[in-house]
Amino acid sequence: MTIDCTEFMGAGIVYIRNESGNNMQTFVSKLSHDSGSDNWFVVSASFEDDAHAKWNRSNHGWEVIAFKDDHNKRVGFYVDLQNVTTYVTFHSFSNVQIKQVHKTNSGC
Repeated sequence: MTIDCTEFMGAGIVYIRNESGNNMQTFVSKLSHDSGSDNWFVVSASFEDDAHAKWNRSNHGWEVIAFKDDHNKRVGFYVDLQNVTTYVTFHSFSNVQIKQVHKTNSGC
């Protein structure tokens, strides 16, 4: 299956990919619940890499999605994950696309 940010894949599911060509790490906080890991992980170039691209926040509320590079430069976003599948594409620190798809509609 190709994941292309048009499908509702479940409430609280977050897909993250890195299209910058640089080494990046990411994390998704667990502020609204106490499950999952909020450690830093290497960002994959593809949404299909479940081990590095898919985060399950099980339809909880607001969380921080952040990125950092090898020099510890960082950027983060406070995002409501409830009732949506969230697709995040890192292009650069000044260009991060966040798309959300509700169960009732699809499309980027």
